[in-house]
Amino acid sequence: MDARDKYTAGHSMRVAEYSLMIGKLSGMSEEQADLLYKSALLHDIGKIGVPDEVLLKDGKLSEEEFAIIQTHPVLGESILLQIEPMDAMADFLPGVRSHHERYDGKGYPDGKAGLEIPLFGRIIAVADAFDAMTSDRPYRNGMSHEKALSILEEGKGTQWDPYFAGLFIEEWRRKEHLHGSSERGVS
Repeated sequence: MDARDKYTAGHSMRVAEYSLMIGKLSGMSEEQADLLYKSALLHDIGKIGVPDEVLLKDGKLSEEEFAIIQTHPVLGESILLQIEPMDAMADFLPGVRSHHERYDGKGYPDGKAGLEIPLFGRIIAVADAFDAMTSDRPYRNGMSHEKALSILEEGKGTQWDPYFAGLFIEEWRRKEHLHGSSERGVS
């Protein structure tokens, strides 16, 4: 994915690192944390099936184009289901399919809400949103970490799982305080 779209270079790796941080903060076992990390690395694999003219568009997407982008979680699940042996990818499927669900049920592809959303999907959603907001795109500059954290704060319980969003925000601010800069990454 990163090789196909230079503007998302490193996105999957950062999302995986942020997801791992949240998983560890929540007390997840090493085995679960490893599965979460790998799920997050694969979360956007379905974008392989999105046409370049939509994926790489320099500007706002039309409703039809956005509908195409919204297919990527299901496409990702379909891609992973083709890998043999069939159960090899089973642990990654829920996170890949559900990382765009919203805590209030207004997300996609299934409109799941709250704890109906698989655990990995709820965690990856927070990590994915933070990285998307703070990364430069062809059509806009990334926002400051503090502004992105404020948006996550406002969206706790509506867009994002309040527990996992809270863990991420608290840890980012703790590390920012230790390092003295709001624009440094989590180390």
